[in-house]
Amino acid sequence: MIFKKMSALLAAMVILAGGMTACGKDQAEDETQQETESTVSAETAAAFDYVNADLTQYVTLCNYKGLDVEKTVTTVTEADIDAEIEGIREEYSHYETITDRAVAEGDTVVADYAGYRDGVAFEGGTATDAEVTASPDSGYIEGFAEAFVGQMPGEEFSFNVTFPTDYHNTDLAGVEVTFVCTVKYINGENLIVPEIDDAFVLENFQCATVEDFRTMVAENLTARKEYTSCNKMYNAIFDQIINNSTFLAYPEEEIDRLYEEYTSMYKTYAEYYGMEYSVFLESYIGTTEEDLYAEMRNYVKEDLIMYSLIKELNAELTDIEYNERLASLASMYGMEAEDFVSYYSEDAIRATMLWEEIMGTIAESANITEVTE
Repeated sequence: MIFKKMSALLAAMVILAGGMTACGKDQAEDETQQETESTVSAETAAAFDYVNADLTQYVTLCNYKGLDVEKTVTTVTEADIDAEIEGIREEYSHYETITDRAVAEGDTVVADYAGYRDGVAFEGGTATDAEVTASPDSGYIEGFAEAFVGQMPGEEFSFNVTFPTDYHNTDLAGVEVTFVCTVKYINGENLIVPEIDDAFVLENFQCATVEDFRTMVAENLTARKEYTSCNKMYNAIFDQIINNSTFLAYPEEEIDRLYEEYTSMYKTYAEYYGMEYSVFLESYIGTTEEDLYAEMRNYVKEDLIMYSLIKELNAELTDIEYNERLASLASMYGMEAEDFVSYYSEDAIRATMLWEEIMGTIAESANITEVTE
């Protein structure tokens, strides 16, 4: 399904991002992501048209009414609420900010910087609120992090550095550039953990009192647990339909397209790391080329079932329904709607919502046995 495929792509990017190093670390990540996105975009242009294709030549749906399925009954305890609030405290924790002294070697600073080549800003060389440790072993190119030593917060400064001759971006390899930087503040050693009081919850969550805040947290936890429980049940229903339906054929070109899409993306990362592709698959993704192809076939099977059900049940998702459910879903996970869309993509979210609607309709006729956690 689209959502599963998108999640896999995101997971791979998250796994790999931690190992990136560059002039700023952000640049290598941006460049690699752009290469991947351009490859995926090119491949996606020829995607199989599930909406308009005659899917009856590929799959015959089983009888999906009256299925036996279990659903987990969820409860939210005071301990759950306390744990959630403690997590929020940690999320809002921050190190003390120091602005009254110069940066010393080993300090971690929060800074803005922009890189220029011959007076022109180069792509990937700009960052806002970047954390930089002023040390030679910071992971940045030689001379970058060290230049922060001795600088005062709030004062703009500039310096020149030269990219290594073997730098992965050949356009910058061996090139001297200029960085213009400003240290916003130095991270102190003391971690400041906020107190959950009326002032804190009003400022950050628009709750008048701590009690109102606890009620909000309890409601969000309840909604998340119910959402997770329903989706677990929906997956069980969906698996039953897949396993009991008859697959007559597959759009092999779609399996090949997906396989090439993922292969191209993973090879880009493997090349960046200087690794053999097969070693990269096993070490970072935990799969083999054979298993990867099988996974793509499973994605196609899932999409054949999903779009067959969409047609049979005349399912649709209006923009109003999408926006209402998006707002609810984002709030449930403490995110802004636009951030949620930016992370998962609108196509993936819409596909998931439509899938949930279909599974919810089928669940209405299912024989549901409730089980406790």
